[in-house]
Amino acid sequence: MIEQSQQLLLAIFGYVGFDYDLQTLDDEFNSNKNELTRALHTYLGTGLTLIQLPKIIGRIYLSLNLEYRRAQSIIDRYLQNMIEQELRQTPAVRVERKRISLISSLVASLQEDEKLEEKKSEEDKKGLSQAEVIGEMLSFLSAGFSTTSTALAWFIFLMSKHPHVQNKLKKELAEYNYQRLSMEQLESLIYLDCVFRELLRFVPPALGTLRTLVADDQLPSTGAYLSKGDQVAIPFYNIHRDQRYCLGPMDPEQFHPERYLIDDNNDNSKIAFLTFGGGHRQCLGQDFARLELKAIFARIMQHVTFGDGGPILNAGGYKQTDTILPKHIGVTIILD
Repeated sequence: MIEQSQQLLLAIFGYVGFDYDLQTLDDEFNSNKNELTRALHTYLGTGLTLIQLPKIIGRIYLSLNLEYRRAQSIIDRYLQNMIEQELRQTPAVRVERKRISLISSLVASLQEDEKLEEKKSEEDKKGLSQAEVIGEMLSFLSAGFSTTSTALAWFIFLMSKHPHVQNKLKKELAEYNYQRLSMEQLESLIYLDCVFRELLRFVPPALGTLRTLVADDQLPSTGAYLSKGDQVAIPFYNIHRDQRYCLGPMDPEQFHPERYLIDDNNDNSKIAFLTFGGGHRQCLGQDFARLELKAIFARIMQHVTFGDGGPILNAGGYKQTDTILPKHIGVTIILD
């Protein structure tokens, strides 16, 4: 179930972000189906390890990690194919596509002569090298599928454990009679929004983040001093489950979408909802992720009912990779 979620979200982002068929949803005999997904997980998982290592140890670790180098080679091949496909377009078509396509915008910024640009100072350089474009594409691709596919896996698990939530979602969607929903219709679905927000509060795909202080500061509650340049760990999971920052009287350790139906004056709850980060460096793709996941949740609930696969197969738990995945997920599927 987790692998299928990853393949779906990777395929969607390939089309939306790069106008490219990554072939992750092709038939089971196509090796492309798992190759890119696994390579991305190796790449992202290695990055998680590197964060915990001194830089010099990290460089040695990368040079000796053959699995990482193979994964990087696979990813580079896919990204290079995307660039070559875009370059085959006529100049007129590329100009038109630049307004609506991320890949077109990136390819348009490619340097015409990399060797010439290398001789220039950083201030005088124009455009991006091919390596820089591939790096940008990889950043978007990683961010565009990893966290959203994790959220989808948790949605399936939580629906199997909370049939009353499934029933309320299906009741809200019933008036649309299996039709495809517009953006306006998706935004009008109040309970779907509650489920979406509670899901990301209860099991944020990312455990937390790090921020570097740009000025000295002092914590008001403890009086502890922090210095400019210090790194501060922000634990999303812990903050989301702190009663001081949750809406309503419900136990923050329990999954309750109804908490977002309560008219609560707890201003801390808005500040402390950190799934997409906050401030100037919050997630750039949060609006797309919100629309994408709501559309998928709604479409699934229009056609499928998930049942609990039992206390062993569907035990839940947490598995730390580049995101926080369900450790054990096994559900029954009934087509409505």
